[in-house]
Amino acid sequence: MSVNRFFAMLGAAIASWLVPVAPVTAATPSPSFDCRKAQGEVETLICKDDTLAQLDRETTRLYGLALDAQSLPKSQKKQLIAGQRGWIKGRDACANADDARACTVSTYLERIYTLRHSYAGARRQDGKGISRGPFNIRCEGLDAVISGTFIQTDPGYAYLRWLDQQLVLPQTRAASGARYAATLKDGDALFWDKGPDAQLVIPGKPETSCRVEMSGV
Repeated sequence: MSVNRFFAMLGAAIASWLVPVAPVTAATPSPSFDCRKAQGEVETLICKDDTLAQLDRETTRLYGLALDAQSLPKSQKKQLIAGQRGWIKGRDACANADDARACTVSTYLERIYTLRHSYAGARRQDGKGISRGPFNIRCEGLDAVISGTFIQTDPGYAYLRWLDQQLVLPQTRAASGARYAATLKDGDALFWDKGPDAQLVIPGKPETSCRVEMSGV
């Protein structure tokens, strides 16, 4: 196989993972818990919001996959259980945020990233998942490699992390590829991928070209 053909096939594969597909539609998406027993403002908010319900179900799915992995030592399982309990407390604290919904979305996306990044079991595909990643994103002029996770809700989200920074970007309409953008307090942010190639805009910095690769985690 020629080198050019190899990269063409790799690009097509990455594109199929990154470009969000239409989520499975349901009359009323429900979270992983019984809304009749919802406790606190955040759980009540989740029960009234289809996107938050999808994020809750995906987080619970990934947590279960990570916990059920036979290769995970008992000590790490205990840490995982304790970490999930602590995360739930942090999620519920979003009730005190200025924007409770935005806080809850960000908290879920970060947890999805952490589970997929830290536990091989959570990266298994069981036909029910709506998240992909992490991917390594290498951008010109940026010394650090960005780790990206993509979630196929409606709208979809991109969660990008590097060094001590992170970006949470909702999906916006695009003629091609998958475009994620938001206006933040420091300026506009954008991530637009078209298969293995992408463009990135970080607030206060010019647009740069990137290369998206499968992560070796």
